[in-house]
Amino acid sequence: MEAIVKQAEKLGEAIGGHARCKALAEAREALDKDEAARQLQEDYASAAEILQKKMAAGEVLEPDEKRREAELRSSVAANESLAALVRAQADFHELMVAVNQALERAIRP
Repeated sequence: MEAIVKQAEKLGEAIGGHARCKALAEAREALDKDEAARQLQEDYASAAEILQKKMAAGEVLEPDEKRREAELRSSVAANESLAALVRAQADFHELMVAVNQALERAIRP
């Protein structure tokens, strides 16, 4: 088992050194420094959560709530820090899917 763990550590190092992993870290760091973007992200998450809970409870969604969520969603999409993070997350996810597929192929030849 020790040999497998050592190889996993090497794989982790390789992933950590990959450009997509570095880009994700940079995007997260940029978002951490962008207070307006962080606040926008929090506001959107809160508004979306309220709507989701109301829908799950079968409650009527108020037009103002729907409009606020839509406005925040649009603002999130237009924010460069958040857009860069979403792109970096998608790229990193694609890398991890490829890694997982390679591991599955090796396990089940």
